[in-house]
Amino acid sequence: MVGVVLAFVGSGTAIAQTGTTASSTSEPTATTDAAATQPVPDFRPTKRETYVARLITRIGLYPKAGGGKLRGTLAPWISDTGNPVELLVLNSKVLATGESWLKVRLPSRPNDATAWIRESNVILRKNPMRVEISLRRHELRVFRRGHVVLRIGVALGAAATPTPRGRFAIYQKIREVWWSPLGPWALHLTAHSNVLFEYAGGPGRVAIHGARGVLWAAAGTNPSHGCIRVPDPGIRKVVPLVSPGTPVDIVA
Repeated sequence: MVGVVLAFVGSGTAIAQTGTTASSTSEPTATTDAAATQPVPDFRPTKRETYVARLITRIGLYPKAGGGKLRGTLAPWISDTGNPVELLVLNSKVLATGESWLKVRLPSRPNDATAWIRESNVILRKNPMRVEISLRRHELRVFRRGHVVLRIGVALGAAATPTPRGRFAIYQKIREVWWSPLGPWALHLTAHSNVLFEYAGGPGRVAIHGARGVLWAAAGTNPSHGCIRVPDPGIRKVVPLVSPGTPVDIVA
């Protein structure tokens, strides 16, 4: 292993854990006739589009719609880069009070971490893009509204440090320095290694990144510590098509 080579990228998740004291939600507002007759929005992901929630303030993370015991908080920016936090929406629910809640994918461990947040604390947008990575085929595909718009070969994790499977999302896009072995871009994911819990000062976060110099790898190989390496210039084709919050499905 080369000491200066990063197989994982460290990015701050800015999740503040709370103590053991339960925190209640804000007091419910009165139900109005207008709220009762409005159609309930459905923000669940489909193959054609998903919803992304951009945080506009520090938010509370709850185990269920309506609140419950506060699990922690999440800042609206990423601590080490200042990039905005944008989360993939997995579900939604409108309470009898008319208050809307969203279930989101968190950028922290475990890889299937979720929480419920208030919709009033975010800006929602539709996203027609989706990424799928096949471990068997060593292939990354980008979809727009369910149709493939890019197909490219990739290198994946070694047997001892495999690329994790699951539904993740892009956490942030990082423009690398010109000499970085990660290539010109790194797409940090909400995914983390299931084997390495710390690497090169980071939390073992998995990324989709370029491959040059000591990290060069041909498509179809398995040399990495879990990251998805896209041989240059392929990564330059992927980056313009996706944004933070875009779902990334890593399948067998």
